[in-house]
Amino acid sequence: MGISAAVLKKEIEAKLAARIPAALSPVAQSFPRLHPSGNPVLDKFLDGGFPLGSLCEVTGPECSGRSAIGLALLASASREGVCAYIDASDTCSPSSAAAAGVVLRNLLWVRFGSSLKIVPPAASRVSSVPLRDEREQQQLSQPHCGGSHPRGETKGLAPALEQMLFDKEERRRRKMEGTPGYPNQPMGLSEASPDQVEWEQFNSRKVDDRDPLRQSDRAAAEAARQRSAVTAPAVSCCDTEKKPWTVLDRALRATDQVLQAGGFRVVVLDIASLSPLQTQRIQSATWWRFQKAAKLSDTVFLVLSQAPCARSSAACVVECSAGELPRVDGVLSSTQHIAQVSRQRTGPVLGKKAPGRVTSWRTAPAWMRAVGS
Repeated sequence: MGISAAVLKKEIEAKLAARIPAALSPVAQSFPRLHPSGNPVLDKFLDGGFPLGSLCEVTGPECSGRSAIGLALLASASREGVCAYIDASDTCSPSSAAAAGVVLRNLLWVRFGSSLKIVPPAASRVSSVPLRDEREQQQLSQPHCGGSHPRGETKGLAPALEQMLFDKEERRRRKMEGTPGYPNQPMGLSEASPDQVEWEQFNSRKVDDRDPLRQSDRAAAEAARQRSAVTAPAVSCCDTEKKPWTVLDRALRATDQVLQAGGFRVVVLDIASLSPLQTQRIQSATWWRFQKAAKLSDTVFLVLSQAPCARSSAACVVECSAGELPRVDGVLSSTQHIAQVSRQRTGPVLGKKAPGRVTSWRTAPAWMRAVGS
């Protein structure tokens, strides 16, 4: 008597239920919820907009339309909820944002301008609870979570070795010049008793300055004393007061705090003014943490940069470029923006869009819209 496929499938799934739930049943694919980008052409191009709870990237050079896409997304989201804009280089203009339709009262603008005073991380931390010991104070003064960085373990090693060699040579010299029976207490022969002077003269090795070993010891001790006089004092591995945060570090810290706080519909990180050599050095773990926080808070996290830097953490990557610039009597009449999708993970497994799709649209400057062109 044969066993039907349905019964066999049910038995196999029951055996593997503890390890692999529904091992032979197809997983139901659900389309992600999308948030409109504020640009009708781009919404149609992305099948509805940017996915909620994910990390998206808009890249491109200057005048490619990346900032316009970010402002359009903020304009469509600030009408319904609260948004955040982390401006790494203080390049955003509130008047331009208001002209694009952004509701400024619903926008948190975090800016890092060159006029702001750079506060070291150790000096910026204020604790309301008294510290128990020095070890706890060192842990709180570190600019990052967890243990110290491997490079920080070697800071101050050279001055410490210099001081150790100086102390060693100094102790050796003092032992050679000490009085009999008290080698660690140096005393000149002019203050010693006649017996001690006679003993010192009897030991020609310690009295004769022409002894090569004694000359080398004194020369080493004098060199170590001179080096210790000009060498900077040893710096602890946890002393970061002299190393201020960079603009990128402060922007990433602010982004982490905003995403972890939650409650924002859209969070835009503008690092487009920074060099790709800096942005591409951001660790993958940082982007993964941002993507996880955006997913938990159901936020659209948009990164504006010159080149893709989030790697596999990005669910959607749009590369922008500038097209032709038509002019009427020497005056710029409109601008053409070209967008190409290099990655899109906004659909089921069998419904992914192939990368390489291109679209374009035109926008008119403010002075042309004012005259009705």
